[in-house]
Amino acid sequence: MRIRVAAALLYAMLAGCAPQTSERSQPADIVFKGGTIYTADDSRQIVSALAVRGNRIVYAGDGASLEELIGERTRVHALDGAMILPGLHDMHIHALAIVPPDGCDIDSEPMTLAELARFVAACIEAEALPAGEWLSVTQWSFSNGNQPDVQLRTIRQALDLGAPNNPVMLWGNDGHHGAANSLALKRAKNAYGEVVGISALTLKTDFAEYRETIGVDENGEPNGGISETARDLLRPLDAGLFGDVPANVVPKVGAVLASRGITSIMDAAMTPSQLALFRPYAERGELNYNLVAALFLTPSDYLVEDGSLDTESIIKELVATRSEYELVPRIRADFAKIFVDGVIEGNPLADPPALPNAAVLEPYEQPLFAYDAALERVDILGYVDPTSAACAGDEHDSTMFRAEHGFFQKQCRQSRGVLEHDEHIIHDYMLALDAAGFKIHAHVIGDRAVRVALDGFEALESADAARHSLAHIQLVHPDDYQRIGQLGLSLAFTYAWITTDVIYDLTVIPFIDQVEGVRDIYRTDGYYFQNAYPVAGLKEAGAVLVAGSDAPVDTRDPRPFVNIAQAVTRAGVDGTVLNAAHSISIFDVLDAYTINGARLFGHGAQTGSLEVGKLADLTVIDRDIIRLAESGRAQEISEAHVLKTMFEGRWVFER
Repeated sequence: MRIRVAAALLYAMLAGCAPQTSERSQPADIVFKGGTIYTADDSRQIVSALAVRGNRIVYAGDGASLEELIGERTRVHALDGAMILPGLHDMHIHALAIVPPDGCDIDSEPMTLAELARFVAACIEAEALPAGEWLSVTQWSFSNGNQPDVQLRTIRQALDLGAPNNPVMLWGNDGHHGAANSLALKRAKNAYGEVVGISALTLKTDFAEYRETIGVDENGEPNGGISETARDLLRPLDAGLFGDVPANVVPKVGAVLASRGITSIMDAAMTPSQLALFRPYAERGELNYNLVAALFLTPSDYLVEDGSLDTESIIKELVATRSEYELVPRIRADFAKIFVDGVIEGNPLADPPALPNAAVLEPYEQPLFAYDAALERVDILGYVDPTSAACAGDEHDSTMFRAEHGFFQKQCRQSRGVLEHDEHIIHDYMLALDAAGFKIHAHVIGDRAVRVALDGFEALESADAARHSLAHIQLVHPDDYQRIGQLGLSLAFTYAWITTDVIYDLTVIPFIDQVEGVRDIYRTDGYYFQNAYPVAGLKEAGAVLVAGSDAPVDTRDPRPFVNIAQAVTRAGVDGTVLNAAHSISIFDVLDAYTINGARLFGHGAQTGSLEVGKLADLTVIDRDIIRLAESGRAQEISEAHVLKTMFEGRWVFER
């Protein structure tokens, strides 16, 4: 007990959090009362009054001692049914891209292939692009829309129609998918820098390593779909997910974050050049949020001739960036990002269907889809049996084979997806990052990717895996729950994605589980249904929950309250719940967004909860979302709005 008391006193002196009698006799600058205030402290206390002096909290309680803190100049705010939360922590976001870029942007609107063709043509006309110049289009929705018709069967054909004289690249709103027209595909360079183009021939030769990430038609020719690192073969400019970054983007980023109650973020894949955009604003005291960068350098750019990773060079560059920001206020650069795999969406509208590329333990199924163009509806007719006699034969003409067997011979092929890098490179990079003192933030989607990452964390020499984190964690094998918990990893879920949506789920579930038509897609004994986003199970095993919107993926809006609602309900618009056993409480998800995020960030002693002595980072919202959750109305949480946001004692947003 003495040790605990001594530690508490030491913390109070260092953090200035022990309210002295002289301090209590001084009036507060701002007082809040008459509402619900969630403190996110260790006891998950809910209070009715809060007081702020300067940039610190000086009182949090039931209001009994509040009057002595109210002076002539104290501003008293009656909450009148509103609620106060600690400032929210979004621990997986791509800050530059939450502001619409200059240029051609689809903004995630689903379009048919015919509509895409018209949209691209309009962009070329609006930008007055000369023939031969690249058109880069951001926020293309891969998993929604893109319906073919009789004339336009592939996205390549659609982009060719819309841009017959310009190479075009669509950048998926998930940061992983892309699409290109014929002129763009013809510009691909091989490893020797020779322009050879992507074709059925070069996919067997120069680009054989990319066959899992480049979509093809029934003849093996590219259908326009191009994902993951294969996009680098065509990269016309450093746009990708971000587009052309406007010169004044940083203040706009701050405005978006403040309007959503967000006071601290981790940018989940930030290059040193992108981070540099924020520095002048931070040095002038104009950042109204804390920023930690998960620095991203592509490991494959640092390979040597024997295929190993030049860890010395890559770590040297990362350390230099980290050191550069050690004295810059409100910015830190002590995380590093690594992509372990890609994404788990396939394409039922392609012919043959494109398989997902996330790394999974069991081979993907090969579903047979039927698309009704008149009704714009997909159904599942059955599955290819890779052990059948048809699949055992030699390679045949694709058209004849399909006429005889009802599917393409290439659908006999089995795939477990791909890792972004060879497993030894992933592990070497993780070891080097940990040894250099970086916190690792690993992108994992498939269950095999999760396992590869865990193998890497368990091999760390520091034996301090708890400072590291996983992002997304869409599919986890039950055998790995305890491993994640024992490591104490933080898990950055995008809770808004934990839902049921038939259009999206058709791109995933039929490739994981064999289902009997669309009506059977939510079979409760399916591997996906039982192990997708297993939030509660991982928390029970000892993992720490944090939250990350991954904006602009899916939407540019960080939408924290949509995420909070889905963490509790896991329900789709039709009421179907994606494995209710893994739902978490409103307190669990609020802690994920507040104190847990602050601790992963590394400033939990200063923010993340509303406790005396901590910085006054808070947000006022228009309804009591705890009461909504406890009364069975958690779905209404998604409709909550931020009224005000305070950062270090200053109002940075007022509706």
